Amino acid sequence: MPLNESHTTKREDWLEALLASNGAPHALLDAGGRLLVVNPAFAAALGQQPDDVEGKSLAEAGIPAAAAQAVEAQRRRVAATGAAVTLSGILPVGTLTLTPVRDADGTVTAVAAIGDADAAKLAVAQAETVQARADAERARTAKGKFLSAASHDLRQPFQAMHLFHHLLMGRLTDPASIELGNKLEQSIIGGETLLRALLDVSALEAGLVVPQPRAFPIDETLGQMLEEFGAEAEAKGLRLNVRPAELEVMSDPVLLERLLRPILSNALRYTEKGGVLLATRRRGARLLVEVWDTGVGIDPANHAAIFEDFHQLGNPGRDRRQGLGLGLAIVRRLSEALGHPVTLRSKPGKGSVFAVELPLAQTSGDEDDSDDDEAGDGADGESPAESGTVLVIEDDAMQLEGIGLLLRGWGYDVVPVRGIDEAVAGLDMMAPPDLVLSDLRLSGPESGIDAIQAVRDRCGRRVPGVIVTGDTDPDRLRSVDRSGFRLVHKPCDPVLLKALLARTLTAGRRPAA
Repeated sequence: MPLNESHTTKREDWLEALLASNGAPHALLDAGGRLLVVNPAFAAALGQQPDDVEGKSLAEAGIPAAAAQAVEAQRRRVAATGAAVTLSGILPVGTLTLTPVRDADGTVTAVAAIGDADAAKLAVAQAETVQARADAERARTAKGKFLSAASHDLRQPFQAMHLFHHLLMGRLTDPASIELGNKLEQSIIGGETLLRALLDVSALEAGLVVPQPRAFPIDETLGQMLEEFGAEAEAKGLRLNVRPAELEVMSDPVLLERLLRPILSNALRYTEKGGVLLATRRRGARLLVEVWDTGVGIDPANHAAIFEDFHQLGNPGRDRRQGLGLGLAIVRRLSEALGHPVTLRSKPGKGSVFAVELPLAQTSGDEDDSDDDEAGDGADGESPAESGTVLVIEDDAMQLEGIGLLLRGWGYDVVPVRGIDEAVAGLDMMAPPDLVLSDLRLSGPESGIDAIQAVRDRCGRRVPGVIVTGDTDPDRLRSVDRSGFRLVHKPCDPVLLKALLARTLTAGRRPAA
């Protein structure tokens, strides 16, 4: 009995559903070698949807030309002889069987291509894995660009606040106004500290901080820590002792300092009497950098918890003067990124010992290829004079005004410009500057590195340069490191900036003398 229209439609729906549910790839090729219909498994093996490949030749569907030609040759053979053919290793669907499809008269009108279900599943899984990796990489890149832009744009207003606050405090004489100014400074520092910590955590979480290990003397890092924390220890009446090691380690010196800094800061914060010791101990091919303190100590039950985000002991009221609870969380992430295990030994009332394990360098005595200007600042007894002409390159009008006021107050002659073209054009009407202070990220494709180099080219000599930036993008920061210019991170302390400019000017003038 012939089927009525509704019955025929229903039967076709069932056949389509049956074909779609089959895990093995199925396709039907017409007399011209085009894909009449494919099931989802066949299309997925090609990394596409059925609608994307139906009506196309195998080559147009994305199959490599050589494989498409081989299948087409066998399809013609099947259509001519009526005998099925099995192909292996040609398509991502595994074994492919070409079977003739005949009409009521027995004439071959099409060829069915049936693949292997397991191979197709594997191909789909591999394609999904590749796609997932690509999506993750795009997300990481997008997050990195966002964090870089956010870091730069958010640090800018904090830098301006620092500059104008410093200028304001120099003009206040009334004790009540000075007290308000001090409270304002505390607020600025508190906001800046939280911002910096959150951006650091975000960058580490996003995998944007990539260590650049090299061999260097560990005493360089120990000396830097002593210089940074010596005044704080002295202000609290504590001893801060450092024991040099005269050994080279393999690490990223910048990230290692960032790892040690929160540990030392906590040691001084939670120690009321006695002192803090920064020392090293060799263990075969490893070196332990240890921070000992005579502070309040930590209960063993809390040893793991203190490395979690925003976890603080003895600060239930979240008093920001006692920290943010992110320092050791950053230590944990840096430890993982560097591959330097951090351990803790402590008991309440007995002090604490944090130890960072570093690999020793295989060779020793390697020369430091850092900028020659860094060595021996002030070693000849010169007192850096705060005089000279500073060319300031900054595309942010508020920053440019604030830096100009600050430098003039210190006794420098200031030439403010907004970009490279303006800087180079101005050199035609003035003597070469004694120093160039430039923001790293300028308008358009320009960078502070390009700006300083352009000034040097026009002046015909190596004018000392200092880069100021709020950027945290690792590639940008490495470009500054490779340039040899000194780097200041926004927001920067005006006092530290003043000292750095004086040292840079003195070092730049020394060869001429």
